[in-house]
Amino acid sequence: MAGVSTESLSKVEEVLEAHASLQPLNLASELFAVVDVLDHNGTLRRAVTDSSRDAAARQGIANTVFDGKISSQAMAVLTNAVAQRWSDDADLANALERAAVLAVTASAQSRGGVDALDEVLNELLTFVRTVDSNAQAQEALSDHQASKEAKKKLAVALGGPATTAEGVLLLERVGSNPRGRHAARVADEFAEIIVTRQNRYIARVTSAIALSQAQLERLGRALNAVYGRELKLDVSVDPAVLGGLRVQVGDEVIDGTVETRMSDLTRSIG
Repeated sequence: MAGVSTESLSKVEEVLEAHASLQPLNLASELFAVVDVLDHNGTLRRAVTDSSRDAAARQGIANTVFDGKISSQAMAVLTNAVAQRWSDDADLANALERAAVLAVTASAQSRGGVDALDEVLNELLTFVRTVDSNAQAQEALSDHQASKEAKKKLAVALGGPATTAEGVLLLERVGSNPRGRHAARVADEFAEIIVTRQNRYIARVTSAIALSQAQLERLGRALNAVYGRELKLDVSVDPAVLGGLRVQVGDEVIDGTVETRMSDLTRSIG
């Protein structure tokens, strides 16, 4: 998103925060359902994002379509969203999808704080690693002949299997309706939304050998110092990795070719 849509997204997130304390998982499910309706009904999507209509008219359309079908909390988020201006009509559904993930984040946080959020993140990131390395899983998730229920069950299983209510909801969503995207990339996006909400980054660590818990803790401390904030480590093993250790944070990659920084990190976990 860019420009006016970014500003509108911030307003949607503010309203989401105000309504996410009561049954946040139900709120997330309802917002995902609204996204599906908007994705499949271009006429409705254009009507509720048409800037030639005033905000009250757009809200009236949303109320007419969804009244009695979603909770008052979900309706509050939706009507606020359609009152905003969007650069592209698809941005509305994207904003509501993000709001749904933030509602899931609120659920985990209220249930168990950072530890619960890390459980959900671990399930999402396990799914990403498994799918990225398994062509059969990719084919099964993209099989148009497979039912949504089958894909939901598969996605949950590929998450570890996932056991948290929040992880199950997100992975079922990823498996059954990635909205035209690669399922692993959607899970990645959901994980990024969660850590961004915590003002954290994900550090994707690939090591030539399995690192001990003590080494991981030292690496985590070293990376936290480098980036000035707490990072969530997503660790995998690949014997072919260059320099023995590769770390990616966002678009930045530290590997064996970046000798000074890698030497510093290697010494820190040695």
